[in-house]
Amino acid sequence: MERSKGKFTLLDTAKKLGEESEGCKLCDPVQCWKHYFNNSTDNYASNNGSSSDGGEHKQKHQSKFWKFDKASPKYTNPQTLLMPSIPPQLRIPPSRFNDIGAYFQEKYATNSSMDYLTEYNPGLVIIPPKMKQNLPPNAAYLLSLRVTPANNCFATEVYANLPRDVWNSVYHTATNYLGLALLDESYQMLPGYDVVVEIDVQIDLKRPTTTRAGEAVSPTFMDYRIFVLNNEIYLHVNADTVIVNRLMLRGKGFGDDDDAAYLRTTDTCAKVASENTDLNWETPCRLDNLYGGDNLQIGLMRQFNTIWSGGTHGKNYALFGVPNATHPDEPDSMYAELDIFPHHVQQILPEEYHRLSLHDVFDLLWRPGTRKKRRLKIDFVNVRRVKEVGNTTESGNAPLPSFPTADAHPEWFPGDDAPFKESAHGGACCVSFSAEELNLGDGTKKSKGQHRESLLVGIGHTKVIWKPWYGRKNVAQEKKDRVPHTHYVTLFYAFDPHPPFQIRARSGYFCLGHAPLNNNGDGLAPSEGGMFNPHSILTRNRQLLQNNITFDCPQISFVSSFTEKAADSSKTVIGYGLNDCTGRLVEVEKEEIVRLLYPDPMDMIFD
Repeated sequence: MERSKGKFTLLDTAKKLGEESEGCKLCDPVQCWKHYFNNSTDNYASNNGSSSDGGEHKQKHQSKFWKFDKASPKYTNPQTLLMPSIPPQLRIPPSRFNDIGAYFQEKYATNSSMDYLTEYNPGLVIIPPKMKQNLPPNAAYLLSLRVTPANNCFATEVYANLPRDVWNSVYHTATNYLGLALLDESYQMLPGYDVVVEIDVQIDLKRPTTTRAGEAVSPTFMDYRIFVLNNEIYLHVNADTVIVNRLMLRGKGFGDDDDAAYLRTTDTCAKVASENTDLNWETPCRLDNLYGGDNLQIGLMRQFNTIWSGGTHGKNYALFGVPNATHPDEPDSMYAELDIFPHHVQQILPEEYHRLSLHDVFDLLWRPGTRKKRRLKIDFVNVRRVKEVGNTTESGNAPLPSFPTADAHPEWFPGDDAPFKESAHGGACCVSFSAEELNLGDGTKKSKGQHRESLLVGIGHTKVIWKPWYGRKNVAQEKKDRVPHTHYVTLFYAFDPHPPFQIRARSGYFCLGHAPLNNNGDGLAPSEGGMFNPHSILTRNRQLLQNNITFDCPQISFVSSFTEKAADSSKTVIGYGLNDCTGRLVEVEKEEIVRLLYPDPMDMIFD
């Protein structure tokens, strides 16, 4: 090992850090393999007839750096999603896929907006038993989808070549509808029970499309998710931060209890909003469906409340409940997971709020270089700050990934060049894994006998963040091409089901795949369920790419739901969006998730 003018070389520094710091043992390229063998050289030697000093191991074996598309969980019963309620004339004609740039410009020239729709980022929850009496008997799940013209279906170059005003019209559209559908236990949409609603218009929260200076304004609502808390379905929306509301569902002609009768006779949300000029109301109301008829009726229980715990940049919080350990018949405590690494969790009371002043809201939303005051109707919701219980908890340091992936290979991305080093975010959470489910295996698994209590498991993502040097001409294009930004990878993580919700395990990175097509490329392969969505063809226009290597999965794999399978707690269902273009559901067995969180070390080496 050489030193230059008394300074450590990179290899020398890595070895020294690995020797001196428990948290940096993986920095030492000579000894890092021990982490994947329970930190025991003797364990490896006893199983493989090698010496305990690591020398023979180094000659015979080396760690695998898994490719993202090879490390993904094994899944079954995949389902592509398409909403029949969206009128055919509001879909991009497949005949225009090859000249989509001209199509966008034609749409803009006609009305300066995009009057087509895409659906993606599926949310999925099991319908609580108390709601089922007001719905068709075969309804098992409620599905949510973001329905909008905004998309990344096509190659990056297509959008880059658009005139700026057309590009803005595609990406900064104010049209962000909520799609909702009832599914049976096989994830098939119940005919006539999928609808599209335009919430921001009905409750008078839509932002202006431009400022007085003519600048584009972000849409009021960006994304939608659904969660079950205390046997109620909650709608989660990204706005300035996260806003929440409780939903009521009714199938037309079903149910005769008070809720069902209420939805038959209640005022519409538009009427309730118009009667409350400060947009502050507690009266339940019914949403009108924009598309899909009225077989599925949706009610909002009150005006939205706002979660400010994560600040103005907060979004994509996961909402989850924890049963009362001493009084199991009492309601669950409800939490908002704000960040994953570090793990920040805040207990909330989503039905209660305390009122901020508009001045307080303006202070919270103020950015340097911007006007301090704004005049947006969403601020009448922002003043309704969700009540919090105690302070935000922060758990200790998260464990290292359970297996290394390609981004950690020293020949790919040495030192600070590692692309996926940003903190992970949601994602979706949570599914409970019992101690028995975590300790699956035949005695050789690392997880065997390790857990004495349950853990909650979620899915997060991290991505290559855009940095200023991507726009600098003096930075070599080769460097930019080697680490393209806005490329996503996914991981599982498991944590204690009680404060401070310490992270106990996390998997290495992986990605989820495309919907397979038939041999002609114009329909689904026999292995894929659901209704064929022509956008499935388009997701291969953007592949995950790093170090000039293309992986067989979308550039953007955005997991938006994670739940147990109805009537089979040994399996989970993952819902994810592909390139902001289409959505998909897949089943993954809990045992498979445990395998990724606690892999057998012998699976991670090769001769």
